[in-house]
This record gives sequence, structure tokens and C-alpha cells, in this order.
Amino acid sequence: MSKVFRKIAFLTQFGLTILTPTCLLFFLGLYLDKRLGTSCLCIVLFFVGAAGGITAVWKLVQKELKGEQKDVRNRDAASKDLDVPPSCEPKTVKKSPKSSDRNEG
Repeated sequence: MSKVFRKIAFLTQFGLTILTPTCLLFFLGLYLDKRLGTSCLCIVLFFVGAAGGITAVWKLVQKELKGEQKDVRNRDAASKDLDVPPSCEPKTVKKSPKSSDRNEG
């Protein structure tokens, strides 16, 4: 169950990571537009914030993928270290020689 919550938290973080810089810089642009009498700063800062958010999400995804790869490697190493009782090991089947392979004589 904790894996599900971890994925939900990751998706929430994903959304907030994009929205926060985008919205902050957009509203900063609106404020500066009103203050300075311009009309394009909000658009420019919106795209700067969006680019920053997308870059941060890219880094977040890369970090998450590296963490999952590390978990898989740790899990594989841990499974190799387990003591497996002989009853659980794969059985080898002896093949009986074919009648044509026998040396009759």
C-alpha cells in the first residue's frame, strides 16, 4: 500500500513543481506590468516560469528513475544473498540415454 501512496505523492509533487514557478512568475509579471505600464512582462515571465517548472520536473523524474533502478539492483542482490533450502532449488532432470545411443554389444 505504501507504494501506491508514494506514487500519488510523486504525481502531486509533479504538478506542484510545474505550477508553482509558472504561477509565481506570471503574477509577478502582472504586478510589474501594472507598475511599469508595460503589457508583455506577464507573458514572458509565464514562459520563463513554465520552462523552469519543466526543467525541475525533468530533474525530479530522472532522480526517481535512478532511485527505482537502485531499488531493483538492491532487490536483486538481496535475493541472491538469501539462503535457499535444497528443497526449493530447481531440480535437474537426468535424461536417459536413447536406445540408439546405448552401446549394445
